[in-house]
Amino acid sequence: MAQLPAIDNESTLWQLESGGAVELALPRLRNGRALCAALALLVSMSMVTWNEGLDWTPDRVVLVFLAPALVLGRSRRYLRDFVPFALLIFAYAECRGLAHLASPHPYYRPQLWLEQHLFGIVPAEWLQAHYWHGTMRWYDDSAATLLKFHFVVPPLVAFALWLKRRVLFFRFAASMIGLSFASAIVFLAFPSAPPWAAAQKGLIGHLVKLPPVNDVSSLSGATRVVPVPANPYAAIPSLHAGYAFLVALTVAGLILESRIRARRLLAGLCFLYPLAQSLAVVYTGNHYVVDIAIGFAFAWAAYALTKRAFRVRVE
Repeated sequence: MAQLPAIDNESTLWQLESGGAVELALPRLRNGRALCAALALLVSMSMVTWNEGLDWTPDRVVLVFLAPALVLGRSRRYLRDFVPFALLIFAYAECRGLAHLASPHPYYRPQLWLEQHLFGIVPAEWLQAHYWHGTMRWYDDSAATLLKFHFVVPPLVAFALWLKRRVLFFRFAASMIGLSFASAIVFLAFPSAPPWAAAQKGLIGHLVKLPPVNDVSSLSGATRVVPVPANPYAAIPSLHAGYAFLVALTVAGLILESRIRARRLLAGLCFLYPLAQSLAVVYTGNHYVVDIAIGFAFAWAAYALTKRAFRVRVE
């Protein structure tokens, strides 16, 4: 079996052996550097979230993780690896907006027809009929907050993989970028109206976009830096579901390759996150269940293809 590349010694999350197994271990605290890096990360995350909320745009992501990279003495390598990643994600966001300019008129009926024939109801409409009471309750706030984790969890996973072993970061970054740009192509070819837009057209019963807003914003929720409009019809595939499923596949895959006990149980628990994210986007009227299923399929394809490509590269 081919020898795997060497692993960074500083503040790793896992230690890989040549046999291919992964042994989960806590990072070693050498002269308190790892602890200082963790504190720097906590401070930078808190400051960005306090000022900007959980809408972590690519530029904010770079700033969040720059602080611990500086403490670890890896700032040059960090910027060399993360800045291109951030720029490509930013480019995807702009392509998504340009797709709306090129194809501003969405499809309403195909996904609605499929949803009704699969379930007999529209799950988003059913959920709001039973749980939405016109004002935000604790579970409405929880769903709205969970949607914003869409901008936080993938970068955190990317940085954890980068600390552990750069090749895994590159694999995850490649899968996320591939998933994003493949979705942008679909947004251009098949702009799809989410449930709240279909309700505004009178195609389904009473349903609103949660949390209630005065204007229609992009699912990205991010501050626009250049004058490319947001895309309110980027519903198929659901990237809220797709990114979450990609995170679960990546982390679960590493756990299954490890030697820790109950690894199957821990790997299974990873998929609670995409399930929770999916429930939130359906309940808030942002996606149909079919959007989520397609998002899962796109994420699985991106994960499988990049895993195969990087295995060939390493071997």
